[in-house]
Amino acid sequence: MSKALRTWFDGYVEAFNRSDFEGFGAYYADDVEFSGQAAELRGRQAILDFYRQVKARMNETLVVRHFVSAPDRIAVDLETRLEALVDWPEFPTGPVTAGHKIVSWSFVFYDLAEGRFTRIRSARYRRAAGSEWP
Repeated sequence: MSKALRTWFDGYVEAFNRSDFEGFGAYYADDVEFSGQAAELRGRQAILDFYRQVKARMNETLVVRHFVSAPDRIAVDLETRLEALVDWPEFPTGPVTAGHKIVSWSFVFYDLAEGRFTRIRSARYRRAAGSEWP
C-alpha cells in the first residue's frame, strides 16, 4: 500500500463526507463508470448529479474500514451511513422516511488512470437498518 495513495484517497472521502462536490468530483475522470447498488452511471457529471439528489435528501457518510492499493487500483471495505432528511418513497434502494437510518458495508473497487477514478464498482455485502449506528 502506498501511504501517498491512502492519503490521496482519504482526501476524496473527506470531501465526499462534507458534500464538497467540486472537491470529490475532481477525483473522477470525465468518462468515469460507476456501478453500484443504487445506480449505474457514466460520466463525472452524471455521478455528481446523482449525489446532489441523494445529499439533498440524506446525510451520507463514508467510513473506510480496510484499504488496499496498487498503482492503478484501490480496494476498500467501506461502511456507508445514511440518514434520511425527508421522506423519499423513490429512494433507489427502497423507500425511506425522514429520520430513518441505514448502515451498509460494501467492497468498492476504484480503477485509476492519470490520478483519477476511471471505474468504480461497488458490491454491498451487508445491510442493517435501525435507529442507532452499530
